[in-house]
Amino acid sequence: MQTTPNPKGSANRPPPGRPPVLPPAPASGSNPATPVSPVSTYWAVFRLTDAMPAELVTRLRSEEEEINRTDGGDEAALRRRIAQRIEAELNAGHGDCWLRDEQVARLVQSALQAGHGRRYTLRAWSVLPNHLQVIFTTAEGVDAGAVVREWRSYTTSQVNLALDRGAVELWERVPYLRALEDEAEVMRRIRNVEFRAVNAGLCRRPRDWKWSSAHESAPAPVPRGGGGNGTSGASAGAASGGANTPASTAGAARPAMPPRPRPG
Repeated sequence: MQTTPNPKGSANRPPPGRPPVLPPAPASGSNPATPVSPVSTYWAVFRLTDAMPAELVTRLRSEEEEINRTDGGDEAALRRRIAQRIEAELNAGHGDCWLRDEQVARLVQSALQAGHGRRYTLRAWSVLPNHLQVIFTTAEGVDAGAVVREWRSYTTSQVNLALDRGAVELWERVPYLRALEDEAEVMRRIRNVEFRAVNAGLCRRPRDWKWSSAHESAPAPVPRGGGGNGTSGASAGAASGGANTPASTAGAARPAMPPRPRPG
């Protein structure tokens, strides 16, 4: 997707030339309390401002509550149905889908990776056309809510700068943040996040989606004719000055993704 500045601007895309600034941070008292995870691991979902209009969320929630009353379902069943409806709506690709732009997706993914191995450990992520999902484990003493707010502010400023679109909100005001209860739930959520692009019909396998942890942790492809001497693709690339180095490992050095069990 090629992004071109809009000289006239619109409600969502103001004219270029305004200096990008960080969106105003909410007053400290207005930040929602961070849920506490027994395993210090969290699932965060960031939706673009136009990905899920408020009236759509209100309508589907009302519909599911009525169905739940009719069927005599419990609160857990209601939450599952609402989550399924929201996922289906996100997969439908509402809004401008700024994250479909490779430049924007790269900026957002790089922002996540910047603090990996220091303030938090990334467990899984997927940058989809109109939303972002992340599983991360915080270091001792690090507040997960603060990490999410920093991601939100920093990515907004960087995307506005890259697209020359002024001081415009990128994400919904309050991202979704859930505390995961144990490693079993963590592994379920990792699988779910890495399969998001497949479920949305964007690729055939999780590893095929470029802007995800599944792609980053996939083995490097062996170049044609490069396996005869037992040299791997990565080693052959290094020996030839990096010509065969996969795109996912090119660029500035960053901490390696930690080994983790892959769900079946």
